Amino acid sequence: MSLVINHNLMAMSAARYLSASYNRLSTSVSRLASGLRINSAADDAAGLAIREMMRTDIRVLNQGVRNANDALSLIQTADGALSVIDEKLTRMKELAEQAATGTYTNAQRLIMDSEYQAMASEITRIAMATDFNGVKLLDGSLSGSALDGSQQMKIHFGTGNSSAEDYYYIKINA
Repeated sequence: MSLVINHNLMAMSAARYLSASYNRLSTSVSRLASGLRINSAADDAAGLAIREMMRTDIRVLNQGVRNANDALSLIQTADGALSVIDEKLTRMKELAEQAATGTYTNAQRLIMDSEYQAMASEITRIAMATDFNGVKLLDGSLSGSALDGSQQMKIHFGTGNSSAEDYYYIKINA
């Protein structure tokens, strides 16, 4: 009894090439769908590692931009409150100068004093109410975080590494 195996070499070769074409088509469709040249480490391992490091750097830099925008918003909030306080202080100075002249009666000076006291109360209210994300800006609670003239402020620009060129030192003398 003999065993005979028939095969069609041309059909097997065509099937192998068709399978390879389908694999390449699948990779191309995956790249088109994601918009990325590298979808997995099999495409380009070094390229994938570089891409992921760049993505990390971009996310860190975007967070830095958000932090800077938050700081700008905090400063603008404090600046707005200080502008209102400045207007109140200017009016208080006007009232004090006005009351110092000898042309007003005691009753009129009491009216000026009443307005003066109202302005002082409003300044206190503004100082106590001004906050940014729950941080009181003008109530004096941040006074311990200031630098005196002998200290340096260390600022880090970078992606989390501790490279010396990413640090900047600022010293502000009074």
